[in-house]
Amino acid sequence: MVEGAPLLREYTRKGIVGSNPIFSAINLINPYFLGYPLFYRGLCYKPCYKICYKTGQQGMKKLGKNLHFYRGQWRARIVVPVELRPFVLKADGTPRTALEEPLGADPKIAEKRSHAVLADFHDILDRAKAHLEASKPTVSGAAKAAFEAELQYDLQERMGGKRIASPILERIYTDKLRLVASGLITGPEAEALIGYAVDSLTEKGLASALSSDRAELLKVLASVRLDSLAVSHSRDAGQVYAPDARTPELLMPDPAPLPAVNLPAKAGDGMTLDQLLTRFHGEREGAEKTKKEHAVAIRMLTGFLGKGVSIRQITRADILRYKDALKVTPSNSQQRFPGMTIVQAARANSNLAKPYPVLQAATINGKWLMHLNNIFNWAVRNDLMPDNPAKGVQIDTGKGFKEPTRVPFSNDDLKAIFSHPFFVEAKAYEDRHWAILLALYTGARSSSEVQRLKLVDIYEEQGVPVLHMIEASKNVQSRRIVPVHKDLVSLGLMDRVAALRKKGETKLFPSWEPVDKINRWFLRTYKKEVGIDDSRKVFHSFRHNLKTALARYGVNRDVSDLITGHKDQSVGGIYISDQALTMVQAMSDGINRVDFGVLGYLKCRQ
Repeated sequence: MVEGAPLLREYTRKGIVGSNPIFSAINLINPYFLGYPLFYRGLCYKPCYKICYKTGQQGMKKLGKNLHFYRGQWRARIVVPVELRPFVLKADGTPRTALEEPLGADPKIAEKRSHAVLADFHDILDRAKAHLEASKPTVSGAAKAAFEAELQYDLQERMGGKRIASPILERIYTDKLRLVASGLITGPEAEALIGYAVDSLTEKGLASALSSDRAELLKVLASVRLDSLAVSHSRDAGQVYAPDARTPELLMPDPAPLPAVNLPAKAGDGMTLDQLLTRFHGEREGAEKTKKEHAVAIRMLTGFLGKGVSIRQITRADILRYKDALKVTPSNSQQRFPGMTIVQAARANSNLAKPYPVLQAATINGKWLMHLNNIFNWAVRNDLMPDNPAKGVQIDTGKGFKEPTRVPFSNDDLKAIFSHPFFVEAKAYEDRHWAILLALYTGARSSSEVQRLKLVDIYEEQGVPVLHMIEASKNVQSRRIVPVHKDLVSLGLMDRVAALRKKGETKLFPSWEPVDKINRWFLRTYKKEVGIDDSRKVFHSFRHNLKTALARYGVNRDVSDLITGHKDQSVGGIYISDQALTMVQAMSDGINRVDFGVLGYLKCRQ
């Protein structure tokens, strides 16, 4: 108390606490008041910092019930009542637990913006309440459902040929129903006559389960049953038109559909898929081939959903339906069914006597759905979409064993390819010869990677002839230099390069057009000529041959990855265990260990 008294007097003099001793003592233990003196006297920095951060000048000002200061900015937030959540959904179709909107760090600007935002939120909740009320069962809705069920049951009985009706019993039954409908029969007897219909509707959620509503529903459904019997009698008489229903509840018009409950407008509202793709490509760089695939992916989805659909209207249910449509879409649908959407193409394909094969699951997952997922992720990060409706949507292919789609050529295959008269009897190698040789000795990803090679991409690096395979690349790792194998030098590759330069050419294959010309020839013609009929063995298989051979001949894994483009060849991505070797020297040493036996097959040309 002795030490506290001077401090109390000082705080009283400064106006921090009042002059009343009891009131002052209470205020001294109040953290709101205690924080100020302790902070500025340097007595308790850490606790006081937390107090001031949460209850400082900015935080002390209460902007409103539904405004919160979180992570450095104000946010408008209203919790969606549990009963309304089924009607306020995210883009992926899951219920929203709260409506939120960032308002910025400035409290004055946040307060001004909050009025319109909260008004939108309350409008959404009001519309959700209207949907909730509309979803509750009505007597009219129950009557119409019961009438439809009775007519359907009558048709089924007629089709089954099991209708057994006694005119006397039916007359008694209809008389009793009239008494129920007029309210003269109630209680257990009414339940025995028509209670089954009430129970059925209640179980399906089409009628109120409240006991207070049951008596009224029994009367209405008795009248509905009389109307359905009148229709049944008209069918017995062969009448073309059924008699008009008399139950008032059946004549009530259906309620007008309520407008959808949507979130308030944001940056991406009204933006179409085509516009989103333009924005995406305007910011994100990529290979031209990948951009073309993006365009095809967006075109396919637009054709499925319809033109002009806003990206904010796309839901997870839409993408799931799209995935199912892709599973029955024929491959190369645009070429085989030009001008058709994927749904139209699938329908046309199914009508063919011999339908074309459909898209493989790997293609759907790894290309069309993956591209959508990447584009939508970018849109979410840029506040153009609230959620990514394509997130996690894939075809479940299971985890069992799957046959590889591509396999390397066997030694017998390579012998057949290179000992064929096409190679052995050639007086001079032309484009097709060199394309196959380069595919094998460079591990090319595709024939187009070989086709695009320019003469300037073939040069010496530290005394080692190399191929700079850059223009056909699709990512940083595949932009690589590959040492020219000694077998290619022996077969005259560098002589071909020199001769083409002398002619003024710029490309290693100046007459190779279109891009897939040699690939088509190899798959459709040459493979058959040499006796290879395995569909898994394609032009890309030569890449598997090189990768397998590098491992078999003991080439270091890092060096092998550098050669095939699985490892970054930039300075930061290189580690060579033998410090006496440079990267190029290590790669040259590794690739020249490999012997495919090609020179032995072509011995007559040596």
